[in-house]
Amino acid sequence: MSKSNTGNDTTDSSGLTESPDRSGVYRTTHDFDGPATVSDTVIQAVAEVADVDPTTTVIPLSDRIDPDALDALFADSEGKAQTTFRVCGLEVLVRSDGRVRIVDESVSDPE
Repeated sequence: MSKSNTGNDTTDSSGLTESPDRSGVYRTTHDFDGPATVSDTVIQAVAEVADVDPTTTVIPLSDRIDPDALDALFADSEGKAQTTFRVCGLEVLVRSDGRVRIVDESVSDPE
């Protein structure tokens, strides 16, 4: 993965940030009022962490979790649901408040 921790919070245009205190941990927040689905947000974030273009590279989300089920699970942002799964060698945690955390264990520091 090509994102690197420079000691500062690294943010790109989508709102994906790398944790300033733990390399290999990235965060973004899904906008429930925006046009993207939760699965779209996850695919975009995974692509950015993996440093690939999601329009030309297949992110095999459906190999790990049904994107429609993921979207349905979080359709009601008032719930208290969360799910964790692995895709592209990354651990992805999605919470019903819209927070998405991606951990690249190949570069993350031990806790």
